[in-house]
Amino acid sequence: MDPSGLWILLRTISKQRRQAYGEMVDFQFVSVQATPDKTSDKAAKRLARSHAVKQALQRKRQLQQKSMQHFSVRTIDDEWKQTGRNCKGQCDKRLTSSPASLSASLLDPFQSLAVDSKRLQVLLNDFNARQAPEPVFSVEDDFQNFESVFRSGLVDPALLNAVMLSLAFTANGGVMNKECLVYRGQAIQHIREKISTPDKAVSESTIGAILLLVGVEARLGTTSQVQLHMGAIQYLLNACEPVVVTLTQGIKRAIFWQDLNSSIMVGSKRIVDHTTFTELQWQRDLIAPDFFELPPGFKVRSHLFSQEFLDIVRDIHALQCIRNIYQRTGRPVSTVNINSHTASIQSRLQALPNTCPISKACHLAAYMCSVMLCCKVWCALVIPSNVTAQLLREVEKIRDEPTGLYAQVTPYFCVRRVSKDPANTVRRLIQTRY
Repeated sequence: MDPSGLWILLRTISKQRRQAYGEMVDFQFVSVQATPDKTSDKAAKRLARSHAVKQALQRKRQLQQKSMQHFSVRTIDDEWKQTGRNCKGQCDKRLTSSPASLSASLLDPFQSLAVDSKRLQVLLNDFNARQAPEPVFSVEDDFQNFESVFRSGLVDPALLNAVMLSLAFTANGGVMNKECLVYRGQAIQHIREKISTPDKAVSESTIGAILLLVGVEARLGTTSQVQLHMGAIQYLLNACEPVVVTLTQGIKRAIFWQDLNSSIMVGSKRIVDHTTFTELQWQRDLIAPDFFELPPGFKVRSHLFSQEFLDIVRDIHALQCIRNIYQRTGRPVSTVNINSHTASIQSRLQALPNTCPISKACHLAAYMCSVMLCCKVWCALVIPSNVTAQLLREVEKIRDEPTGLYAQVTPYFCVRRVSKDPANTVRRLIQTRY
């Protein structure tokens, strides 16, 4: 073989490999058994390049499947660092694979679904759209991922259309367009067909499809539709009792969180709480009893609050201690336990009676504290903005309350000196923080 021809061939292969990986990687030499004049033939070069790139992609896919690196796990610190790098104008290339590029192949590995795979990929490339299926399942995080919630893939047409609806609705800025209406109509049609067949009605895919519809309706603010869909979930849960139907832990968590989030957002009636499913039940850790105590600001004002609320504040303080230890020492923390801990806090807060605007504001502020501490999976898209908007409305209602009383019952906001207009002070703090 002509040495110059071999050099051109290998250089071309290397270039193709760099384009496939986004960085330089090791490659193997491709031996070409041919006469010198055939080696210079363009068709032979093209065949060699195609073979090399194909082998490279197959090897990359095998390594990803072997290591189970289908998702890129990111912490809040990682996001802050990434934001800082973006602000400085740096465009450092990430060493880990893009979660969106892998998620499309995970949901539709053989491109056999009844949707446009290219459209699915475009939607998964949108950061906000990737958060849309939460809390039913998570696209990026290992906890509550698709496989842990659903035992099968996206073969169920109801679930498939509900997933596409959730992604498209969020990518479109929370507005229902023609594409969303088509997905919603098809999802509802397939759900009705499933429910009309009792033997096939109770399944994770059917429940998951309904929960995704609930998420969209909650963002639209249609309380009646949310309650209609959650009523269907209640019907399916009741259908599980006479027959032995074992649901995954993931779908039970999805039911709990979607029910709670919808209640927070649109005021729908809840069908479950933190005691409904044994998998979500949580108890205080007796190993660290010092964590479950009132912060100093609450100790001096404890007479202003109910005992139930103070117990929740103790649990929030413990959650903060656990979070701080994890961040400081890097010690492993059970995500399931943290999620159940947070579920207990938020479920009990939502069940507390709101006797006045001040008490409701305190409950919302405590809810927001628990969300921002450790509840990353469930709050990335909608919950913080919704809760803070409600909190601001409650603050506006108590504008005429005595300034001293208002300062006493709002220790969450860390107002060090009494303001002449406490509502404006809290509003500025909310806008700055969130």
